Amino acid sequence: QKESQKADEYLREIKDQKLLPEAVGQCIEAAGYELEPDTQKSLLRAASFGKCFIDKFPPESFVRMCQDLRVLNAVRDYQIGIPLTFTQYPPWGGCRIWPGLVLRRLYPLAIRICEYLRLSEIQGVSRILAHWACYKVQQKDKSDEEVAQAINQKLGDTPGISYSEIAARAYDCGRTELAIKVWWSGGMAGGGGSHVLVGMGLRLGHLRLPWPRRSLCPAPRWGGLGQRAPQGPVGRAGLGGHPPGWRFAAQATEDQIKLLRLQRHLQEDLDKPYLDLSLHDTVSNLILDGHHKRAEQLYREFKIPDKRYWWLKISALATRGDWEEMEKFSKSKKSPIGYLPFVEISVKHHNRYEAKKYAPRVTPEQRVKAFVLVGDLDQAADAAIEHKNETEMNLVLSKCTAGTDAAVAEKLNRARAQLLKK
Repeated sequence: QKESQKADEYLREIKDQKLLPEAVGQCIEAAGYELEPDTQKSLLRAASFGKCFIDKFPPESFVRMCQDLRVLNAVRDYQIGIPLTFTQYPPWGGCRIWPGLVLRRLYPLAIRICEYLRLSEIQGVSRILAHWACYKVQQKDKSDEEVAQAINQKLGDTPGISYSEIAARAYDCGRTELAIKVWWSGGMAGGGGSHVLVGMGLRLGHLRLPWPRRSLCPAPRWGGLGQRAPQGPVGRAGLGGHPPGWRFAAQATEDQIKLLRLQRHLQEDLDKPYLDLSLHDTVSNLILDGHHKRAEQLYREFKIPDKRYWWLKISALATRGDWEEMEKFSKSKKSPIGYLPFVEISVKHHNRYEAKKYAPRVTPEQRVKAFVLVGDLDQAADAAIEHKNETEMNLVLSKCTAGTDAAVAEKLNRARAQLLKK
């Protein structure tokens, strides 16, 4: 590190005494007991230098120490304030350390640590998100709609999360409406049609919600014998006159019944399993099989938001490799999600030729990113220069190679120099 001329001499001396593996191991171990990151780096650099001269040195201990120190330094940071030592850090520490972060409500850091250590979602991220959701439903300053939407967006299709536990926590906090919304969003995300239908429509057993005794009474709650029952989901579900939460449950149950009926017809007509899929999976599978009109029918009947439907359709078309249909769909009307997703999905499926068709249609503020994705650095440079955006210029420069993109790099450097003068 200090470019000492005696480094080679010291190395030969240690190697001649056959102590080099032991010295490398001691440097790695010593780094673990140091609290200063700079000292840790020095010891690990020494170990890294030494192990280059050892045949077949097992890298596991070095890699493991680097991982452990990254985690320890993250939680020791003054903004976090957990002064954990290497001795206190248990084996498989990542599994043990995130509960402490969750108790401090440091959810983003806990998730980053789990992702860095590559813990399985069910073992790490899913459990953290479940804790976060249980905390979220206790926040009284947010409306039920806002909290339910935030939970649905954050959790999505994350595996291993029990929505019934989150809903039960909401109910225990006296937020019945929120409990029902969370329960239903969990059923739609997970695709469990029948069991959610039973839970929602019959008694919501997990939530222990009070079912009013009068609902069991056969006498109608509306008018005289000559009057018809009120129409709409509440009247048809037999829940008229009950609290607003049951109105939502009745509508949700009715939608699920309608979806199950459609899935049964699809299964009979197309001879493919559709029952108990989520609405989104049903639409996606129909597009994958080329049944675009049927997918369009579900989109209209269940009022799927335009943005969500467009994402679903272009993802399925790209997976199917139906690029002609995807281009036709992009021209059917103005895209509610823009055209950058078309570029990204085409590139993701290794088809830059198709991606280049959509890059010019991307909005000006996203154009540099689009041209970089398709590998057209010349147009990306022109767009960055037109925007007079130094960050975008640097992005394009980072993609340039000395041999093939020298002209583009020179053009960008000139533009950047002029920008700095101003």
